[in-house]
Amino acid sequence: MDFVLDIKEKDIGPVKAPSFPAPKSATTGFPEHKKRPRVSAFKKQRQGTDSPLPDSQNVSATTRGPAPVSAQQNAPARAAAGQERDVIDQENRARLASMSPEEIEEERREILNKLDPRLVQMLLRRANIDEQTSPSPFDEPPEASEEKTEPAGPKESPVAAATEDTTNTLIDAKPKKSVRFEEDAPPSEPPSDLFEAASKPPPTTSNADAFAPNSTHFPQPKPLPDLDPADPNFLETLHSKYFPNLPADPSKLAWMAPIPTPDSVADRESPYYPGQESLPISALRFDFKGQLLAPSTSRTIPVTQGLHHHGQAPEAAGYTIAELGILARSSVPAQRCIAFQTLGRILYKLGQGVWGEGEGDLAKGIWRTAQESRVMDSLLEAAEVPEGQGHRGVRAYAVEALWLFEKGGWKEKFQGR
Repeated sequence: MDFVLDIKEKDIGPVKAPSFPAPKSATTGFPEHKKRPRVSAFKKQRQGTDSPLPDSQNVSATTRGPAPVSAQQNAPARAAAGQERDVIDQENRARLASMSPEEIEEERREILNKLDPRLVQMLLRRANIDEQTSPSPFDEPPEASEEKTEPAGPKESPVAAATEDTTNTLIDAKPKKSVRFEEDAPPSEPPSDLFEAASKPPPTTSNADAFAPNSTHFPQPKPLPDLDPADPNFLETLHSKYFPNLPADPSKLAWMAPIPTPDSVADRESPYYPGQESLPISALRFDFKGQLLAPSTSRTIPVTQGLHHHGQAPEAAGYTIAELGILARSSVPAQRCIAFQTLGRILYKLGQGVWGEGEGDLAKGIWRTAQESRVMDSLLEAAEVPEGQGHRGVRAYAVEALWLFEKGGWKEKFQGR
């Protein structure tokens, strides 16, 4: 059987637009308060709290309303309990009235011996609460109440007062535990050598010896004089004053030595002294522009030019190629930049023949000193650093120095050798 039938479409009428309920018109412009059909529990509780208590029993039954069922059921039980308590009280009072004072005292002692004094104290405190004897704060002053006759308040029974006194006596009779230290106890008799706080102790032989000025003399070393940087023996004085137990090594403190005075013995021993007949090429010094500085010229350049930051010949301005090679391998990027810039200018002047042609002794000596200081290796290593690594300024100055070396033409003069 074929259960598949043709699809038939139903006729659809016009769609009805949704309609919203029309709000009620309010005269104030705000929506009206919704009225509750029943009273809330909070309002009932509030009405019960705020309702005043009746001052007298003449309130009408319609105002108070019917009493709750539970209160009506408990009323007979409460009345019976109150009657029974009154009957027991009357029996007790009649029995106490028939007893003699000796019998009452004997019974009281027997009860106090059997019960705990604290329990008796608690019971007496409750009895005092039930029978208040303190005056009420609402009582009128005695001047205004002289003409009025007031009923006397309830007084404490003599039995309760006597019982309370006996209980207090038993509680006070118990020994109290206390701890006492022997060192805190005051002396039985004051010592004979005791004197007042404001007065001075009497002089004795032992005290005089104890407070006498110390006459023992210990030898003290002579104080060393203050250090003077201009003193020729400054390093020796510094070592003897602060490091007397350490071995002395003058070579490690040579950089701290003061600059020798002109034409002194130390000045004449300088490797860049102007009065020397000849100088080694490795001792030649250059400024930051790559120009060669003569020994006499280096003595006239002030220290503010920044050409005196070296250890050898500190009185002479300028840097040797070996010192520039050391600065080229420094961990401070600024020192490496200055060294690469100065070496590039020296290599450019070397290729241009400023210090002689390629066969000259001075030019060949400068190139040999540069090779011994590994100047070209430092330049190539700094220039081949990948982009994005290392210091960008150091790489730029290294590339510039190599470009000046190529432009100077020193490489073509010695190519193949």
